[in-house]
Amino acid sequence: MVATVVAPRLTAAQVILMAADDLMTGGSREFTEWELTVASWNRDKARFGLRGYDQAYPDHKRVMMEIMGKKPQNPVTLGLMEKVRPNTYRLTALGQAEAARLRSGGTARAAMSNAKTDLYRTAANLVHHPAFVAWKNDPDKPNKWAEVVPFLSLGGDPNTDPAGSLAALRRSVRAGIDWCMTHDVVYLTPTVRSAGEPIHVREMHELINFLEVLQMRFERQLATRRA
Repeated sequence: MVATVVAPRLTAAQVILMAADDLMTGGSREFTEWELTVASWNRDKARFGLRGYDQAYPDHKRVMMEIMGKKPQNPVTLGLMEKVRPNTYRLTALGQAEAARLRSGGTARAAMSNAKTDLYRTAANLVHHPAFVAWKNDPDKPNKWAEVVPFLSLGGDPNTDPAGSLAALRRSVRAGIDWCMTHDVVYLTPTVRSAGEPIHVREMHELINFLEVLQMRFERQLATRRA
């Protein structure tokens, strides 16, 4: 007799994470809470349907309880999802990797590893960048926009959308910090030891501070956006 292996039922938070990944896989870089509600309901109507009408209507409040409450599995608290502006969210790199793992039934460890590698590579490029190193040695630097542009280029095109580049870097650094918090570690490390030195979470917090300095120091330049 062959035993049948039953896959464990996803938690409510995991269903929502998968629904968010459905939206992003479908081409949405971000999504509203109402789009998330419908996507979650489509995945599990019994769980996220309006009581008595679960097959006909979604229950928006039921979904919001999972991402706005204080439950320990809250995907926003865990750094799997982030709020980009009122009523609008997106998955972090960590959240996308976790969704890939869930889709494969737990076999996508490589996806988690790849996400970690990407987070480490981004953090390493930032902490070793001359602009950041100069600031750590002298808080008055950088004092010229030309010195900042190469740093921001690691997050996008600072010539056309400097504020967007800075925001992208902030999200990447936050994702690295969230990874460490989620996995209860204080270092972000490369997959292969010889690929580089571990990056302490303290350095990533310093990067966040540096980005705030750039935001205040170059407010005028960051507000300029070319078509």
